[in-house]
Amino acid sequence: MKAERVELLDALRGFSLIGILIANMLLFQFGSSGVEIIESASGLNKVSYYFVKIVVEGSFYPIFGFVFGYVLIKMIESREASGLKYKNIVFRRAVGLSVLGAMHLALVWEGDILLTYGSTLFMLLLFFLNRRVKTYFVWGSILIAILGVGSLFGTSFLQLVKPLTASEIMIYQDGTYAEILTQRLSVFMVDGGFLLLLALPIGWLFYVCICFLGVGPFVLFGMGMAKRGAFLQLENSTRTYKKVALLVPGGLLLKGIIIFYTPYSLFIYSLGTYVLAIGYIALFAWLFSRYQTQMNYYFAPIGKLSLTNYLMQSIICTTIFYGYGFGLFGKLGIFVGILLSVIIYAIQLKASQLYLKRFSLGPVETILRWFVYFKNPRKVD
Repeated sequence: MKAERVELLDALRGFSLIGILIANMLLFQFGSSGVEIIESASGLNKVSYYFVKIVVEGSFYPIFGFVFGYVLIKMIESREASGLKYKNIVFRRAVGLSVLGAMHLALVWEGDILLTYGSTLFMLLLFFLNRRVKTYFVWGSILIAILGVGSLFGTSFLQLVKPLTASEIMIYQDGTYAEILTQRLSVFMVDGGFLLLLALPIGWLFYVCICFLGVGPFVLFGMGMAKRGAFLQLENSTRTYKKVALLVPGGLLLKGIIIFYTPYSLFIYSLGTYVLAIGYIALFAWLFSRYQTQMNYYFAPIGKLSLTNYLMQSIICTTIFYGYGFGLFGKLGIFVGILLSVIIYAIQLKASQLYLKRFSLGPVETILRWFVYFKNPRKVD
């Protein structure tokens, strides 16, 4: 029963990574200039853009957050059952993820999410560990409500980002690693990052709160579902998962509003991202209960090495698109980007399968666990 749960979580995490890669591919290809490029897209690229927006974007990172919260609670329960402390473990994991995220953001790609999860762990450590199930669901819903209200007064996130200038695009296409690194860091210095740094700890606390607002809802939902013992007996819950999976078409319809421009389009779209994410989780659980062998084969290996594979996706894609690699920034279409995402995922899947035949932990996962537990990761309970 325990093995089944673990396999589902690994597979679900792997499933989330293919969606995250497809969504990130727009930023890898076009950066913040994507707004202008997408507006001028036509034909297959236009259809591909709406496919990403409706089917993928905003609905896969909550799945990753859900698994993150679920695993956190199971780790805590395991430590408590063994009479061991866990708060120092959570703290060091928060520090480790934050350091990895900061290095990833500064040295590889500005679209990092690890720093966000590290910051979220600090918030969980302060306020949300060892709470009742109801608390997790209530606060998760409150955070979603805050985001929903915020969407009523804002525009698309991409439209809030300053588009890249022609010279900046040229740097991404033809620049050296040093030139691209300088440009990336200058954004944080000029656009407020340096001011926040000066305002520490207030600026840091503000950043932590923003991170928690972004990924917190589904992390809390995952924590609540773990407390309830979800996925422990899949065969007894297939009918429930099948019913909840009906949210998938509803979520797609809600997100489809993005095709039209109304004062409430962003609000409806934002609601649809969460509805669709819940539907995807339930649909995956239902399919896993029926096709466990196949789902494990295609998704679990990448999920088991999720941290390593996530960082490798950034390294691979920046090498493909940035000037110090193949310099294809802004030169490939959106449809080609989707195909490229599938190819990269397939390569990572095969590499992960081969790697796991010899090792149980990925290289980055091993480093993080050494830091968190201060001992051989393979000896961790």
